[in-house]
Amino acid sequence: MLSIVPTANAAGTVDVLGNPIMVKVIDNIINPIILLMFAIATVVFIYGVLQMVIKGNDPEARSTGQKSILYGLIGMFIMVSAWGIVYFIARTVNGF
Repeated sequence: MLSIVPTANAAGTVDVLGNPIMVKVIDNIINPIILLMFAIATVVFIYGVLQMVIKGNDPEARSTGQKSILYGLIGMFIMVSAWGIVYFIARTVNGF
């Protein structure tokens, strides 16, 4: 029986689609990939901040730092958006 409200199974994961295979794919493949990419974007962002702080007087290093900060923020935004899209689609499919 499909319900509108997601239910938790014994493993503690939310059964989004009512399909244990999709839950395993989301939990074991998609989420770790998104988490890894988010971590990489965070490292790029922190690298840019450190470039700006440590070598703030050097215009070339400052430019590199600004670009790294921008790329890191864009990467984090894309990963959060990807995570949201995956769960939006999963919950939308659950309604059918």
